[in-house]
Amino acid sequence: MNTRDLTRPLRGRLGAPARAASRGAHAVVGRLLFGVGARAYDLLTGQALWRAQVLRLLDHASPPAGPLRVLDLGTGPGVSAFALASALPDSVVTGVDLSARMIDRARAHHADTFPHLRDVDFLVADAAALPLASASFDLVTGHSFLYLLPDPVAALREARRVLRPGGVASFMEPARGGSLATAARAVVDPAGVVRADPLGAARFATSMALWRVVSAAHGRLDAARVAALFDAAGFPVVSTHPTLGGLGLHCVAVASNPA
Repeated sequence: MNTRDLTRPLRGRLGAPARAASRGAHAVVGRLLFGVGARAYDLLTGQALWRAQVLRLLDHASPPAGPLRVLDLGTGPGVSAFALASALPDSVVTGVDLSARMIDRARAHHADTFPHLRDVDFLVADAAALPLASASFDLVTGHSFLYLLPDPVAALREARRVLRPGGVASFMEPARGGSLATAARAVVDPAGVVRADPLGAARFATSMALWRVVSAAHGRLDAARVAALFDAAGFPVVSTHPTLGGLGLHCVAVASNPA
């Protein structure tokens, strides 16, 4: 039994003020944790294998053709936003993160390394209360993000709200099961990224090991849990697809017309 299973009955008995206080406390802890750890997280994720895994969010999403408006939740130092902007020409990508330090690093990377990606911007905001217009995005993404939230359903409701009808939500989350050895074999790519950048590969392996530790504490997901979360948020259908040798799940849903 994980910590999420232990706390679920208590959360069910909490009133609205207590739930709000709990979310507020979690937000403060999140800001501190990801603020202090921004530099280390940046170091671990700023490499080709991570960017390649981010782009797999598009594998099952089938977003509409043409330029898109993309919202990347939990963008951190911007690696995922830059990868998506590079892969989706002429699209507008907005990266959102709760941590101001993460967003500062994303903006610095934008200015120093990715100035050619002109249609990318970043915003400090809570995914559960986005200061963004309804029905304003074609694609909402999140890479290993929902499982960290105190109220993932609230964030998914916001994702549904800001998606236009027919827009797609695509998330990658830690899965129950799988092994690091299997994941390592799945990630080694025929293009030779590991041989070309052994240091980057080592950083990716470290990030995967740390991810397993953190996700064990916060709670990993399976298809049934994913379906329950998305259903509660108003997405009528969600599909799940194993990734990273079974360590992760791609979770893909299409926004229907508002009820």
